[in-house]
Amino acid sequence: MPIVFVHGVNNRREEPDFDQGVQRNNGFLRDILANQIGLDPAKLSTFFPYWGGHGVKFRWKQASLPSGSDAVESLSLDKVGPGSGDYEMWIGEARYQYGPGEVSFGQISRARGFEEAVDLIWDTASAVVKPETGYADVTDAYNASLAYAKANPAPQWAMQTPSLSNEAFVSKLVQEIQPELDAKAGEPHESLGLKDWLQSLKEAASRLDSAPMDAASAALVGVGRKSIHEITSRFLGDIFVYLSERGTKDAPGPIVQDVVADLDKAVAAKQPGDDKLVVIGHSLGGVILYDILTYFRPDLKFDVFATIGSQVALFEEMTLYRASDAMKPANPPMDLLDQPTAMGKWLNVFDTNDVFSFKAGTVFKGPTDFKFDTGYGLLQAHGGYFARPSFYKRLGVRLS
Repeated sequence: MPIVFVHGVNNRREEPDFDQGVQRNNGFLRDILANQIGLDPAKLSTFFPYWGGHGVKFRWKQASLPSGSDAVESLSLDKVGPGSGDYEMWIGEARYQYGPGEVSFGQISRARGFEEAVDLIWDTASAVVKPETGYADVTDAYNASLAYAKANPAPQWAMQTPSLSNEAFVSKLVQEIQPELDAKAGEPHESLGLKDWLQSLKEAASRLDSAPMDAASAALVGVGRKSIHEITSRFLGDIFVYLSERGTKDAPGPIVQDVVADLDKAVAAKQPGDDKLVVIGHSLGGVILYDILTYFRPDLKFDVFATIGSQVALFEEMTLYRASDAMKPANPPMDLLDQPTAMGKWLNVFDTNDVFSFKAGTVFKGPTDFKFDTGYGLLQAHGGYFARPSFYKRLGVRLS
């Protein structure tokens, strides 16, 4: 089954985290989503068309951004683990989402279910693990934990009162899943207890359990205005470039050409008995795909169209697509637009913390909207979906 993932704005191949992000997404698609829908990862063909090279260029290298006394020193977002921006943001936001007060895996197990505690543990792991060394370990441990939770939906040790400390909870879970990891490897697996990133996870879990709220809040406040300006200026710039240079059906622009090329490759990769095409569009990627399906290449067919943190409906409200018709009635909820006939199942995912994500089912007939809490604040929520193992699990459940 081919899966095409079209990235959104603000992605550039020359940035160090771009390739790491593609590798992470590919691994999670194969080892978590494919597992959820009962697909052999070996039969999964994935495509990641890259169009960021055609995005906005700044002639003066963003010299117009505020600087000097207008700027605030930002947290470092290019590191992982204790002291890094990603780590501090995750700690603060997890406490916000599950607060107020301490965040206890035991309390979550009793109040919301053991599997939700499992999700939070391994989502936290993905925020502290080093991308180049740990994502495969996190994937294996997460899948083993899900299998354990299915067989033991309410283990006594997780439900006990008083609760285990978060660090002890993680240690106990790792002990319980070790046989599953050994069975998967076919031999005794290197103990997760020896992994450097597991110690970072335990430190993060301990902080969720006991860190004062004002420390987490201070970390969030430390995100600088300059970083926000850089992100939003390129976000808007990529949109303007796409709209002005997307071309026509007879002469499509470079962004459309690059995405269509991989869509055609994906169609060619279909196999008898496994011929569904799943297309995922993040942010502007969803907009580009909708434009392609409704105007540039209406001969294509998406069996599943998943828009994540996207603006598809917003752009239709502004009649910005080539196929948009300003004369069509617009009297919600009575006069909604029909979902394109070439589109099978349409899932739209948004996070209320992600100010660039929008619902689709209130403009179109057919799509199903789902809310997903990335656990990140306003600055990082837009890209936070794909860093969370639990997102792929839940997407897989909806696909299946």
